[in-house]
Amino acid sequence: MAGSKKIQIYGKTYSLKTSSSEVDAEGVAAYVDSRMKELANARNKTSTLDLAILTALNIAQELLELKKQSEEKSNAEDEKIRQLVSALDKELQSIEK
Repeated sequence: MAGSKKIQIYGKTYSLKTSSSEVDAEGVAAYVDSRMKELANARNKTSTLDLAILTALNIAQELLELKKQSEEKSNAEDEKIRQLVSALDKELQSIEK
């Protein structure tokens, strides 16, 4: 269900249409806002545009790292399942003999 929400990021209010039921728009905005403020505190006299771009890059890096970790975990789980199925097959074959 699509909805329009007012969010605030780095002192500016935005009207955002969202259809995601998985993620809360206010939570996303709060996360982006906090990351921009962190960068602003770490860097002196950086423009808002530069902060936004650096924040986007940092968040994209986090996302890609999480995706990679998720894929590695999924692959490890798939391999474990294959090993278990193979072990069960061997046991069943020995029982059937």
